[in-house]
Amino acid sequence: MSTERAQNVEDQAIAWCLRLHEGEPSAAEQQALDAWLAEDPAHRERFARMRRLWDGIALDAHAPELLPLRQQALAAAQAAGRRRWSSPRRHVAPWLSLAAALLLAVGVTLLLRDRATLYETRVGEQRAVVLADGSTMVLDADSAVRVRFSDDRRDLTLERGRASFKVAKNPLRPFAVTSGDSVVVAVGTAFSVERLSREMRVALYEGHVAVLRGRGRGFAAQLARIASGREPAEQALTPGHELILSEGVPDALLRSALVGDRPGSGQLSFANEPLTIAVQRVNRYNVGKPIAVAPQAADVRVSGVFNTGDTDAFVQGVVAAFPLTAVVSERDILLAPRRDDHTKSARNLPGTTGTLESSALR
Repeated sequence: MSTERAQNVEDQAIAWCLRLHEGEPSAAEQQALDAWLAEDPAHRERFARMRRLWDGIALDAHAPELLPLRQQALAAAQAAGRRRWSSPRRHVAPWLSLAAALLLAVGVTLLLRDRATLYETRVGEQRAVVLADGSTMVLDADSAVRVRFSDDRRDLTLERGRASFKVAKNPLRPFAVTSGDSVVVAVGTAFSVERLSREMRVALYEGHVAVLRGRGRGFAAQLARIASGREPAEQALTPGHELILSEGVPDALLRSALVGDRPGSGQLSFANEPLTIAVQRVNRYNVGKPIAVAPQAADVRVSGVFNTGDTDAFVQGVVAAFPLTAVVSERDILLAPRRDDHTKSARNLPGTTGTLESSALR
């Protein structure tokens, strides 16, 4: 295709984008657009490219790094639209070319930003993000998600912590969240993924998801344990439930999701949770000395609901509910077995269970 013809095709693609931006086309205009697209694959390719750039501008309208380019692109596009019907073709072309150049600049910025964008939070911080496709993501404290979008895929990697997702429906662009050797695939749904030291958790709030796990060089459907045996996680996981995928355990554990226990809720819920896991989750919000757990107390199991960020109340509640003590050092707060004549010995602690009853715990 010659340079002049390529420019002509691009100008026509921009002109059609402008027309569609102005409102619903008439039947005659829609017929003309369909005929133009059918004439040549190059028409369809260029039009699709311009629509993607235009849509990208709309989706990221308030991104600070895109505002100047967006304003220039829209100004040039509007100028081209005004001249489209009132000026000869040779006067319209420069404005269309400027609009195309600015749209391309916006597209490159979007591509560079979304191709490998890292969103993260500090300890105690939470963050809500609207992604380029319209999906929303809420990052829990001390969490990180890397986002990589393409024309046909939406790939995210949970590098640490926990995040919830409200996925914009698009069956042609699967939304996949990877954590460790597991992948959660959704189309239009709401769910969360949490990465802990030796397990991953998937909670489903609405819709459905497929859960895959690395097997050798590929992936296979994750199986879940249910009362009647085993079944694929995609069938077993229903809204209001969560899967727990543990290292070295082939089948996932299915259980009811704890009410209110999702990023942004302001609470952490524990249901027969190993103390090490509970502490790991609490530490995401702990801006003071981190809590540590002595090996002899690692299997103590706790249940309760805790207000995020209230670390002192959590420590006090654990010490009150279990034969444990909190040893404060310059480095951390160590939860360890008490050693006296009125409590269980350290060797009897594993397997101990209880409910936290601190006044700060609800």
